[in-house]
Amino acid sequence: MEGSIVPLAALVALKKRLGLQLYLDEAHSVGAMGARGRGVTEHARVPPADVDVLMGTFTKSFGAAGGYIAGSRRLIAGVRARGHAHTYAHAMAPPVAAQVLAATRILQTAEGRARDSPVVPLLVYSFSKMAATVERLTAHGVATVGVGFPATPLDSARIRY
Repeated sequence: MEGSIVPLAALVALKKRLGLQLYLDEAHSVGAMGARGRGVTEHARVPPADVDVLMGTFTKSFGAAGGYIAGSRRLIAGVRARGHAHTYAHAMAPPVAAQVLAATRILQTAEGRARDSPVVPLLVYSFSKMAATVERLTAHGVATVGVGFPATPLDSARIRY
């Protein structure tokens, strides 16, 4: 949420040396980072197979809903067998899947790559200041999202562009 990027290549080297597993949350990077919008793995030139669990969302760069978890067959089978979301959730709605596919296709074009960018946060601290600023910016046609408590600490509200 702050725009920081993990030193992924160094973490992969450490993971391999110590026999660890690596989980990468691509929620803020997929669609916005890397030459083709494929996230931090592409940005860091790390093969996605070197990351044990990749997770991302379709709510940001894709303008849709839902998300994904990618990993080994064993991992996915375990998530399906034990995950509450798999047991109680419905499949993605066809219009949402169409939105994700359309955004993915756009990201593969030069125009799409030029238009997309990472989320930029602006810390405004108080919830009331965040809400008022988002309201004013939205009225002027600036796409912003306010994020406050409980998603952030009470005194760390922010606006995301």
